[in-house]
Amino acid sequence: MQTRHFKVKRLKIYIFFLLIPSFLYAEGEDSVKNQVYKLNPYVDIPVTAVLSVTNFWGLNIVDRKPALDSLTILGLDAHNINWFDRSATRQSAAFAPKARSISDVGMYGSYALPFLLLIDQEIRKDWAPLLLLYLETEAIVGNLYSWGSVIHIDRIRPLVYNPDVPWDEKTGIRTQNSYYSGHTSSSASASFFTAKVYCDYHPELGNRKYLVYSIALIPPLFTGFFRYKGMKHFPTDVLTGLIVGAGTGILVPHLHKKIKSDLTLLPFAGQVNGLAMSLRF
Repeated sequence: MQTRHFKVKRLKIYIFFLLIPSFLYAEGEDSVKNQVYKLNPYVDIPVTAVLSVTNFWGLNIVDRKPALDSLTILGLDAHNINWFDRSATRQSAAFAPKARSISDVGMYGSYALPFLLLIDQEIRKDWAPLLLLYLETEAIVGNLYSWGSVIHIDRIRPLVYNPDVPWDEKTGIRTQNSYYSGHTSSSASASFFTAKVYCDYHPELGNRKYLVYSIALIPPLFTGFFRYKGMKHFPTDVLTGLIVGAGTGILVPHLHKKIKSDLTLLPFAGQVNGLAMSLRF
């Protein structure tokens, strides 16, 4: 019940933030005119709202998965796991709860990263559409996790294989949600969204933008590492979450990016008269 209450509370907070750009759009498009990205309030706001609800719905479906039975747990053998992932089952059961708490800090801390963009004066002017774009990004990455993965894929978490983990934890809920790491994907989407937006507003960075993207790797790697130490995920779960989250954080803003084009028409005369057209993207 506490988990369900927390998710309802988080959904209410999410909707509250979604209403902010909605009200600003209602005042007039000039008040939220964006220099870099093009958002259609009549499309992006409803889409984000629907995706937020479906994400909440999907997580509730995941929580209704039946718990593992005793025979299944007793029949598990870590040696049947591929060599790359096997080490996840051998982590310290005593440190695991603390590691999970640290990973929570990593994920929730990542959610705040896009707000650092407000330090930049040019970006701060466009805070309303960027807030909507960020909420849309997180709603998409959430649906990719729930509907695109854990609802359909039952991968037992590493902690179930560890003999030192308490039995009631092994038979609890969410023990088959290993693939992939939702914490890592959420952290990566927020971190790479921040990097993408900053680089789009500062094209003068040139190749230095790769340094920005390299820094964006730190929060999801931090989060994913402690999900691994907490025996919640295998390394492949973390890597997949990183790829999905980073891809979403980059692609959603990129698909909303304005395409700048210059159309030039020049008359010419000679053996043939006509117009020369030049279109520069």
